[in-house]
Amino acid sequence: MPPRRPGPGGGVTALRRAGRYDEARAYLADRSSVVRACARYVVRQGGGDPLPLYRALCADGVTAPGAAAGLGECGDRSDAGTVRALVRYPVPAVRAQAVTGLRALDAVTREGLGPLLDDPSPAVVRAATRALLPHAAEFPVAWLRERDAPDRPRATRVAARRLLRAAGLPLPRPAP
Repeated sequence: MPPRRPGPGGGVTALRRAGRYDEARAYLADRSSVVRACARYVVRQGGGDPLPLYRALCADGVTAPGAAAGLGECGDRSDAGTVRALVRYPVPAVRAQAVTGLRALDAVTREGLGPLLDDPSPAVVRAATRALLPHAAEFPVAWLRERDAPDRPRATRVAARRLLRAAGLPLPRPAP
């Protein structure tokens, strides 16, 4: 039987066994939610608190995309404003992770994330669509159908169709 390879967070949790708790801070803003969770665990085991670290990362202008999601994962509703501001960040990966953070904080609104369906980044559009599915019935049907037009980017069209289906509305038939 081949030796088991450690999972995505295995290297981070090994820092705890080695007593190198402070080194886990470098993984708090990783793109992977598993790695971020392991890093938070190790930081806490070393007597630290990851929440102020996330708040500092997001307040100083995020450079690592996972910081926005990490703040959402361990923050509270008072952090929603900080994460919401990152939805307009110039780097698409940060915008997508900010949407993930808002989902974790249960702070998603149609008004706040609806404009992201027109984002130039397909990853941001996909993240916004996942977050907005529970709010699909709140969208004006005409607004969604406008985004399903052939001249729109594919990600936007797919998002509009997913939201129309989630709202229980019929999809337009393709032209013959």
